[in-house]
Amino acid sequence: MAAAVSWYGPLIDLSAAASHVGGFVQLLVAVRRVLPHQEQNAATGRTYQKTIVEVGDDTRSSFCVSLWSSKHSSCIIAGDVLLMQNIKIVEFRNGLEGRASQLSAVQVLLNSKDLTSAEGLGELVTRCKVGDATKSKLRRVAEWTLCTKRALGESNQQVQAMTKNWTESKEKESADLLCVSGLFSQKKLCNMSVYACIAKMVVVSSPASHLGQLSVVDKLSLKANNDIVRDFITTGCKLCGSPLYHKNLHGENTFAIDCPNNPKYLHVPGQIYKPFMIYVYDQSGQVPLLVRNKAAEMLFANIIADDVSKCYKSHMLSETYESGNLSASGTIDAVGKRRKNEQKPNFHQIWLIVIKCILNQGSNSPFCFQILVNPEKNVEEGRFELVSLTMPIP
Repeated sequence: MAAAVSWYGPLIDLSAAASHVGGFVQLLVAVRRVLPHQEQNAATGRTYQKTIVEVGDDTRSSFCVSLWSSKHSSCIIAGDVLLMQNIKIVEFRNGLEGRASQLSAVQVLLNSKDLTSAEGLGELVTRCKVGDATKSKLRRVAEWTLCTKRALGESNQQVQAMTKNWTESKEKESADLLCVSGLFSQKKLCNMSVYACIAKMVVVSSPASHLGQLSVVDKLSLKANNDIVRDFITTGCKLCGSPLYHKNLHGENTFAIDCPNNPKYLHVPGQIYKPFMIYVYDQSGQVPLLVRNKAAEMLFANIIADDVSKCYKSHMLSETYESGNLSASGTIDAVGKRRKNEQKPNFHQIWLIVIKCILNQGSNSPFCFQILVNPEKNVEEGRFELVSLTMPIP
């Protein structure tokens, strides 16, 4: 149960937002869309991550609220009914929006999966531990949400009827396709597919420890620093994708002794991509996917970590040679390696271009992600793991 939060303003309908510009209000609304967004401070150059939640109620069908804290937005999906506390109403681009602050809190009163029919709605509302006025508003928003879902369902049936001449094989292929919010409702180990876009990548410096530092890689951070090889590549097993020689804060080895993908249980060492997270999103919400070595190779256009590492080391060696910091023997070796590598593709530069293209939000078509869902794990520990991905051709 979340801790009680003091209210610094009245509970209002969205239609009355214009009367509360500059003040704090309480909003009881249904989620329509959840969209990740990033902004850059012009003065400091620092990048900020936020989530824009499009909400509605029985008085206004669309209103945007900006949430800056991940604790507010990590569990929100389309169709949820929220109580958004201490939201400030501001003017933004000739319109109005709500903005969260340090005083704000977000509470999910009704889950999307619970709002499937009017039966039992009264019991759901009664069980919510809120005041009578809030319960009255909750009932109205829940009924409005059900009516909206019913209208969307009827329109989808009409679209399906119009496209009935599609082949049966296409229908079978799309049978397991879900929206991002549908992944959270899976209760057993399964493979699911979603169409979604990539918002950002998050590299964990210590995968085995929750205390490891997080490094966010997005389009803006790449412009400032292209030297991200050390963040992504390490020594590990090419078969199971586990980093080797990794130690925790106490100096103890944390990698598995046996390789589960080798009948002889022996690791095959080499350069691999470290496990990292990609945040993918569609109109229903966003979710982090765990990406291991094999899936990372697919994501990076089948460029393996060994090739990136070799080209990167050659590039660094050439820069050292050009700066005149090598001895005579080192100079000869550097020149020889440089001439030999000039005949091969520069996989390091190609890899950087691929990452920049992947993170170019708003310009890419959605990927089709095949995802392994393991409900026994937490979201941060790899509940959703990337298996493979394809880019549909329009």
